[in-house]
Amino acid sequence: SSGINAEWPLRPGMDEGLAREVINRIQKLRKSAKLVPTDKISIFYAIDSKKKDNEDMSRAMRNYQDFIETGVKSPFLGEPAQENVIISEEVEVKGSRFQLTLCGDVKKSSSGPVVQWPQGRPSGKYFTVNYNDSSREILLQPNGNQLSAIRLEREVKAMYGLFGRTVILSFNGSAVKCTTRDLTFLDGGIVTVITA
Repeated sequence: SSGINAEWPLRPGMDEGLAREVINRIQKLRKSAKLVPTDKISIFYAIDSKKKDNEDMSRAMRNYQDFIETGVKSPFLGEPAQENVIISEEVEVKGSRFQLTLCGDVKKSSSGPVVQWPQGRPSGKYFTVNYNDSSREILLQPNGNQLSAIRLEREVKAMYGLFGRTVILSFNGSAVKCTTRDLTFLDGGIVTVITA
């Protein structure tokens, strides 16, 4: 398998260009959906990476995920879209076709972990997250699903626009490990966000 099947070396210039095109398409979708910059959304993409035309794009999305997330200030995930689909569209960039889906709770109902409480009090177990002078309550079991530390970190980055930065979640003076799957020990407590 010499020569023809050899892996191409990474082409950072080209990959970054494709990543910028993805950011551009996402911003256009946001406009179509009449979203405002403060709307908290997640972006999901679906691409058939086995298709020849999609190889470059698929690689660029993987290698430049952080770059794209920082550009659109939202999580960018290569997995099936969750509920709360706002808009979904097949887009084409330089011959590559893929599906972009924007999901989010823009009506501020209580389906995500971060909720604006109509009666001023959460329903169910919750804890408070503090960053600078801002604090938000977060449900421990949004939709009956257990909140994990990895998801909490993504939620915190989305809430405060911290994509591309290292975030430490501190509780009672020690960092919450990102491998923690059961956060019930945070019930009623306060988590402080520290950025590196």
